[in-house]
Amino acid sequence: MMRRIISLLLLVVFYTLLTAVSAEVGVRLGRAAPPPEASGWFWRVPDPVTGWSHIPNSVGRAFNPLYEYDAQVAFNSRGIRGPESLGYAAAEDVYRVLLLGDSFVEAVQVNDGETLGEQLRILLEEGLGQPVEVVNAGVSGFGTDQQLLWLREEGVKYAPDLVLLAVYPHNDFMNNAEALESANQGAISKPFFALVDGELQLRYYPFDPATAPEVTSPFVEVAPPDIPLGPLTGVADWLRPRSALFRYFDPRIRLASPRFAAWLARTGLLAPGQESQLVAQSEGYIPLTYRVYTKPLAAEWQDAVALTTALFGEIEQTARQMGAASAALLIPSPESIDSERWQRILTQFPAMQSGVWEREQPEQLALAGLEQAGIPATSLTDAFRKNFAVGPPLYLAEDSHWTATGHALAARATVNFLGESEIIPALAGHALRLTVVKPPRTAWEWAVLLIVLLLVVSIVWNIVQTGPVRWLRQVGAGLSTTVELFGYVARQRQFVLLPLLVILLAFAGLLILAQASVVGPFIYTLI
Repeated sequence: MMRRIISLLLLVVFYTLLTAVSAEVGVRLGRAAPPPEASGWFWRVPDPVTGWSHIPNSVGRAFNPLYEYDAQVAFNSRGIRGPESLGYAAAEDVYRVLLLGDSFVEAVQVNDGETLGEQLRILLEEGLGQPVEVVNAGVSGFGTDQQLLWLREEGVKYAPDLVLLAVYPHNDFMNNAEALESANQGAISKPFFALVDGELQLRYYPFDPATAPEVTSPFVEVAPPDIPLGPLTGVADWLRPRSALFRYFDPRIRLASPRFAAWLARTGLLAPGQESQLVAQSEGYIPLTYRVYTKPLAAEWQDAVALTTALFGEIEQTARQMGAASAALLIPSPESIDSERWQRILTQFPAMQSGVWEREQPEQLALAGLEQAGIPATSLTDAFRKNFAVGPPLYLAEDSHWTATGHALAARATVNFLGESEIIPALAGHALRLTVVKPPRTAWEWAVLLIVLLLVVSIVWNIVQTGPVRWLRQVGAGLSTTVELFGYVARQRQFVLLPLLVILLAFAGLLILAQASVVGPFIYTLI
C-alpha cells in the first residue's frame, strides 16, 4: 500500500514538473512575461518647481508587469522626450509647438517615434510644408498646476508659436486640488495652488518635502497593515529573476483575485502591492479617482473644477504674454469610451452600483472651463468612439494608456482641429482621415493562418479519400474509445493517469491528421 502511495506521489510530482516546464518554455517562446530586470526609471524626486520631473539624459526600456508594452524611451539633457538638438532657440523657419500634458503625452508605453508629439510633428510638417518642432513636455502624474509652473519656469525659454494643452479630465481635477491629490498620493509631494477670493495662491513653493505638512484630508484611504516577510519570501526571490512563468502569473493573480494575492503576500510568495491596499478598505469603498463621475459633484470636486478653470486662465495668459497661441485637446478615459469596461468597474466596486454616475461629466466640465479661460478646445471622444470597436486597440487593456494606434489617431484629430479652428491658418482645408486602418498581418499571423488552412485541407482531403460515411464511422469509433478510456479512469479512480491520457489523445489526433497527404510528412516528422 505504501509503495503504491509513493508511486502515485512520484507520478503527481512528475506530471506537475512536466506541466511547469512546458508552461515555462511556452511563456518564454511566446515572450509573454516581462524580463527579469526592472523597468526603466525616468523621474527624479523631489523637484523644487514641480515636485518631480524627468531625469536629464535618462534612457531605458519601459514595460509593465503584464508586459503589455515594451518601449525604448529617451529624454534629453533638459528632461524633454526628444532629441538633444531640440534646444531653447529655434531656427527662424521652424514652427514650434509646446505640448503640455501628463503620462498620455509623456507616453513611455510606446517608442520614441510613436508618441503623440512625434506623430503630430510629422503631420504638421506635411501639412505646413516647413520644418516643425514639437516640444514634448508631458510628465507622468502632472496636473494642470504643475504644467503651469513648468511653463513659467522652462516653457517660456522655448518661445513656441503654439502652446497645446492636453487635458485628461478623468484625473486632472483631482491632481490640482490639495485635499484630493494629497489623499490620492498619501502625502503632499508637490506645490499646490489654492483659489482664495478668486485669486490663485501658491503653497509649498519652492517645494521641499522636509517642510511639507502631514496630510489632513478627509479622503485619505485606510493604510494596509505592515506585512512582515513571509516564510516563502526566499522562494519568491529565487523564482522571480529565473522563472518567466512566475513573472507571468504574478500580476495576473493580483488582478484576478486581490484577496488571494494579499494572502500570498503574507506568505511571502508575492511582494505586497496595491491589492493589499484594496483589501484593507471597507465594504463601501469607492476609489477616489472615480468620484469625478458622481452626479451631482461633491463640494470638494466643485472647488477642484473652479481651481482648474483658474489654472486654464493662467496658462492662456502666460501663452499670450509669450506671443503664442493656445489650444487644448481633451483625452477621453477608456471607461468613458468602453461601456463593458465601465461595467467591470461597477462589478469590482459594488458600492458604486447604487450611485448615479455620468461618464461624460468630467469632459463637459473641462470644456466649459477652457471656454471660460478663452482656450479653443476639442475633444477626442468622438474619434475614439468611432474607432474603438474596429481595427487594432486604441488603449492598453490594463495600463489604460494609448497604444501607438491611439497616439496616431489623436495626432490626426488634433491636426484637423488646428486647421478647422484656424489656430494654424495654413492648415485650413487640410483634413486627415480619422478611420483607423487595420495594419497588415505579421509573418507570425500568416504562419498561424497557413497552419490552420493546412489542417482544414487535411481533414477535407481525408473525408474525400475515405468517404463521408466511413469517415464519420471512424470518428465515432474514436470518440467511443475515448469515452471508454475516461470512464475506466473514473471507475478505477486512477485520476493520476489523466495527464498521460491527454498526451496519448493528443498524439492520436496528430496521427489522424497525418493520414492526409497534405500535411502528413510534416506531422510524421514531428512525432
